[in-house]
Amino acid sequence: MNRNSLMAWVLLLGLMFVWTGYKQRQATAENAKKIEQQKKDSVENAAKLPAPVSAADSAAIVAAGGHAPATLGVVAPGAKIDSAVIAHRVITVETNKFVVQLDNQGAKIKSVYLKDLAGHKPFNPVIIPEEGGALALTVDNQDLSKLLWQVDGKDSLSVRGSEAAVVTFKGATPDGKKTLVRTFTFTADGTKIAQHLEASAPMSSYAISWMSGLSETERIAHGKGVGLMSTYFSEAILDNGVNVERVAFMGSKTFNEESGVLKWAGLRRKYVAAVVNFNKETTNKVVAVGRVPDGEEKTYPHDYTLQIFGNNVDEKTLDFDFLVLPLSYDQLLTYNQNYEKIIFSGWESFFRADVWYVGLCGAVLHLLKFFYGFVHNYGVAIILLTLLVRTLTFPLTIAQTKQGVKMQQHMPAIAKIREKHKGQPQKANMEIMEYYKKEGVNPLSGVMGCFPVLLQMPIFISLFNVLGRSVELKGAPFVLWVHDLARPDVVYEAFKVPYLFPLGVTIMPFFMAATMFFQMKASIKDPNQKFMVWMMPVMMFVFSCSFPSGLVLYWTVSNLFTIGQTYFFTNRLKPAAGAGASGKNVPVVSTRKPSKTK
Repeated sequence: MNRNSLMAWVLLLGLMFVWTGYKQRQATAENAKKIEQQKKDSVENAAKLPAPVSAADSAAIVAAGGHAPATLGVVAPGAKIDSAVIAHRVITVETNKFVVQLDNQGAKIKSVYLKDLAGHKPFNPVIIPEEGGALALTVDNQDLSKLLWQVDGKDSLSVRGSEAAVVTFKGATPDGKKTLVRTFTFTADGTKIAQHLEASAPMSSYAISWMSGLSETERIAHGKGVGLMSTYFSEAILDNGVNVERVAFMGSKTFNEESGVLKWAGLRRKYVAAVVNFNKETTNKVVAVGRVPDGEEKTYPHDYTLQIFGNNVDEKTLDFDFLVLPLSYDQLLTYNQNYEKIIFSGWESFFRADVWYVGLCGAVLHLLKFFYGFVHNYGVAIILLTLLVRTLTFPLTIAQTKQGVKMQQHMPAIAKIREKHKGQPQKANMEIMEYYKKEGVNPLSGVMGCFPVLLQMPIFISLFNVLGRSVELKGAPFVLWVHDLARPDVVYEAFKVPYLFPLGVTIMPFFMAATMFFQMKASIKDPNQKFMVWMMPVMMFVFSCSFPSGLVLYWTVSNLFTIGQTYFFTNRLKPAAGAGASGKNVPVVSTRKPSKTK
């Protein structure tokens, strides 16, 4: 990569940005109008639904014939239950955040429809499907998920304004020893559903079952690709009192089995999570079962069932919040519940990376959003962020790069020594060490040069995670054919090759592989490592064909920066004509064999 080629790349990128700048601003304005229209439509739809039944109206209902009807509000104290007169009912509750169906068969959540993801419309808004439902109860080892609970009132209500709405179910354990009242409380703008269970006598144990799992909000890619499983996330998550665990697995896995601490547990997908939060430390046990949906390949993202067990509780009440959390970093921070670690987490045992690494990722994301505020194009913001990070870490790489360039200047002499003592490695090594001593070269400098790279790794890994997981990049266009930086830049879906083009033909990985090739070629001069010049670009090409295009853009720009850096130092440190590897003037000796005289 010479100076003209580098200038051509810069000029080409500049022209692309200028050409698309106005178009991207128009697209941003149009997206803002669409979001505003969606909010307006949501308000209009909510206005068409019947008003919620207030607590005062609910309390005013008088029991007839010794039976008080359960309502969307308050159940009269001392009410009796006659299961023979209970009909199957589904109650629909709409807030500004989601639409929830509550099923009186099991007094559980039947389904959840999510309206948006931090301002982005989900591809699949049904995050909890109807099959199986969520938050079904077992009390004293008695399954209540199939029993019909008593609930009366209207089939739908909309939560508006500042008032909360309460949906109340009343039931009893199959053995008839306990009557139970279960309430779900909703607010208009809140992301949580507060659940309260009241039993007539202390419960010895309980279980909360979430059998339907959590659906992916994005269009899931089908195919076999090395990077596909890093594009989508499906994990069981929990706060164990020390750190947030995020685990993907197949089969059954038990958490907190030895009466450790559990604050909350749940499931997550790429841009959304749902958790059961007890708002205190408990000793509850969590059992999750990882599975692949029927008819899907093993490469398909896993789904999970989740059960939370409380034993030896001896309590009459059970309280927890069920939260639906679009994974927006800034919003999650406001809860002060470690929810932000659902997106970015670090190992607690690795120098408390669960603290500083999460903060580092947050800082990188804020920088990305800062640049976007000026350029209104997340693709350009990624380029600016990458250049800023590489510039800030540049001092760490200077010594390494300089040493690498100097070592390259010694490689011809080293190669001659090895050729001279071919088949005698010990003798060759001894002469090489003498050469190093004569030229003042530290043979361990290459190893020491790895430390600057290690210091930079957390920054580059955080960039990688931010660009692959941030909801801000969802649906964000860049330039020309790149319409969504959160997905691979597929231009031709009809042509698919497993592991190479699992989703279709992509373009940006070619740029990434080309820049990596020139980077490796410029930096690797050791004949014994020549295979790396080809192996690394090919390997990264295969990975990046199914990576989000934002990640590939970041890697490409980083490669270009490294090429420029290597080119600069190679020319800056190149010895003058007539100078040896050490820079000292030495006589020029011809390597041609003398001609024979007649």
